Amino acid sequence: MLNLKKRMAASKKPAKPPVVGLRHPVQYVLSFLANRFAVAREDGFVLAHFGLVTKADVLIDRFTVVITDNTLKTLKENLVKYSDEVGLPKKEIPKWLPPARKAEESISLLSYLPVVDFLHLCHGNDVDPVDAEICFWSYSQAYASDLSRVGKDQTLMPWGIALMRCEIDLQRAFLAELYPV
Repeated sequence: MLNLKKRMAASKKPAKPPVVGLRHPVQYVLSFLANRFAVAREDGFVLAHFGLVTKADVLIDRFTVVITDNTLKTLKENLVKYSDEVGLPKKEIPKWLPPARKAEESISLLSYLPVVDFLHLCHGNDVDPVDAEICFWSYSQAYASDLSRVGKDQTLMPWGIALMRCEIDLQRAFLAELYPV
């Protein structure tokens, strides 16, 4: 009788929902270097602009992504924890105002603004200057939802939108801008 009661009590416990994990993409659509950034907060999303600017203040490359407010809320705990580990910038990153897009840029692949669902950050060793990466991933929310209904833990391979290399202080400043104290 005691075993029957235990089984009945155990059956009333809610089942742990399956976890859908993310695997690191093997390939990225773009790979670029940045030494400037700007964050523009809009209604419901942020535009994260990144640029590569020469000493002569000439813009030679740039990239922009869209991050929704919901994504920022979802990633906050993870990114703030990482930010606490790497600390605040030790040197100031120059303020940057990205130039407006030119008409001829509107027909290129880079004119599209990819929506980011996940940011993966890492940094190298303590050799000065410390290199860092910000990886921008995207995936179908519908597909993730479908995988969660399978009933067991699943792994999803997101789309690697862009792999950006920068100095650690740019990464630190970017995080501080996304999640101000």
